[in-house]
Amino acid sequence: MKPNKRRASGAFLILGMTFFVIGLSTDNTAFTWAAIAFIVISLVLGGRWLRPRRK
Repeated sequence: MKPNKRRASGAFLILGMTFFVIGLSTDNTAFTWAAIAFIVISLVLGGRWLRPRRK
C-alpha cells in the first residue's frame, strides 16, 4: 500500500504549527526549531512547489 503523502504533509504542517505556537508562547527555542523542521518536512512531502509549472 502506497503512503498518502498529502495526508502526511498536512499532519506535519499541523504538528509544526502547534509546536510553533507552543515555542512562541513559552519562549522555548527547542520547540520553535522543531516546528521549523516539521514545516520543512511538510513542504517537502507536499512537493507541489517543487514541480515545474506547465506552460
